[in-house]
Amino acid sequence: MRKLSLLLIVGLLIIISPSMYAQINVSGALNRASKEVKKSSDKKEADEKVQAEETKKDELDEKDYPLVTRVEGSVIKYHKETKWDEYKLPISFNDSYLNWEAPAKLEGKIIRIQYSISPDNNPAYLLKVYKSSLVKDGFEIIMAKNKSDIAMSSSSFSGKYYNSLGNGKFGFAYKTAGKDHCFIVAKINKDGNDIFVAIYISGFDNTTLITQDIIEAETFEQEKVIATPFRGSSVGYDDKLGYGEFYVCTGKTLEEKAEIKKIEGYVRNRFCSVPAGRSPLEIIRNYEEAITNSGGRVLMAGTSKECIDAFMKVNGHPDHGLTNYNYMMFPRGAYHYFCGIIPSEDLDYYVVVVAGKVEQSVFYHLVTIETKAMEMDMVSAENINESMIAEGHIAIYDILFETGKSEINLRSAAALKNIAKFLIANPEKQYLIVGHTDNVGDFDANIKLSTDRANAIVNELVEKYSVNSDQLKPYGVGSASPVATNSTDEGKAKNRRVEIVEQ
Repeated sequence: MRKLSLLLIVGLLIIISPSMYAQINVSGALNRASKEVKKSSDKKEADEKVQAEETKKDELDEKDYPLVTRVEGSVIKYHKETKWDEYKLPISFNDSYLNWEAPAKLEGKIIRIQYSISPDNNPAYLLKVYKSSLVKDGFEIIMAKNKSDIAMSSSSFSGKYYNSLGNGKFGFAYKTAGKDHCFIVAKINKDGNDIFVAIYISGFDNTTLITQDIIEAETFEQEKVIATPFRGSSVGYDDKLGYGEFYVCTGKTLEEKAEIKKIEGYVRNRFCSVPAGRSPLEIIRNYEEAITNSGGRVLMAGTSKECIDAFMKVNGHPDHGLTNYNYMMFPRGAYHYFCGIIPSEDLDYYVVVVAGKVEQSVFYHLVTIETKAMEMDMVSAENINESMIAEGHIAIYDILFETGKSEINLRSAAALKNIAKFLIANPEKQYLIVGHTDNVGDFDANIKLSTDRANAIVNELVEKYSVNSDQLKPYGVGSASPVATNSTDEGKAKNRRVEIVEQ
């Protein structure tokens, strides 16, 4: 029975095998064909993807900005053009430090190009390459900062530059916070238009990334900066105190005592710490140089306890939980004082710095006071001429000096210009330039001071305003010829003057 069953199965297989084999063959062929079609389709899709990537790469390779030479070996990874937007640069044309407080604001077309290059091209090397190539391309280098100059980590810089300033809105292929970094800004004028290039270079383990921004600036605005924190400083408190009184030390009297002046204006006080290795004296010297370079002058710099005490005369301001607002964290450590002034046509800007040490850390206050400039009588050539005809002399109150000094205040320029105009219009006549003081201090010292001031005015008129020296003779009389009482401040102010007297 078992043999019969086997024979029946074999027979059936023999009977049906040709058709079954045909179906199996057709099915196998269809499967193989389907696989070949899919394989061909996948290959075509992969080829098209490769072709698209190569096309995109070829298109990107043609996206270099024509005025900036690409670093050899770098590859474009991102390109975006924005027809019009605002771009902020942390620069100031008054100094070479990163200026985060009042960045320059540019508006125009923005072009961002991100390049990658092998990591053996480290940021310091690329900074050197770009400095050289940009100059060859005709650019002026505004700022070039290596890692130590930037004085902050790559993540901190990227956060400020791309997030806080808003420059991240132009997009990236890759984020910029690497292990190492540098920054360069350059400018060129092309066909009457200012073009800025800002390049941030960040180094990673597997690549170095170059983020290059081109700003074709149609508008440019540099916010006025009175004084910025010392480079590398951390600002602990920034108090905009509003309008109020502040005591400043403006120099020394003839008796070598500190001259303290109470002024009113808009006060801002920043309490800062500096990196290790810096000293209070270095901070003071830095502000002396900065104020002078900004067209201002130093009123006082030293270790006068009177000036330090004057700095403490501010009450009613936030103390941040500390017992004394002005000294905050170093009540016995402050011993360096600085006061300077930057005059302008409408406003005077006082800058006061008090620096000191707590244990091994250096701290300082940076106080700026914006106050209305002293109103001037604005003497004119016509006024001088009328007084000469009527009285033979004229008193000038628009030539200003600091107490006890003979250096001429910058705001005296308008008066000197008008005096020169009058003198040049009357070349046949001679005049005395007579210096007068009030009666404060030693009489002989005031005679010398008034003579020095008269000499300074004559030298200024001759050297800067082309007045004939034969027309002028300086003379100082100190307090010997008052026009008002010296018992009041108003009277003393009237007695402190310069007179032009016809000979």
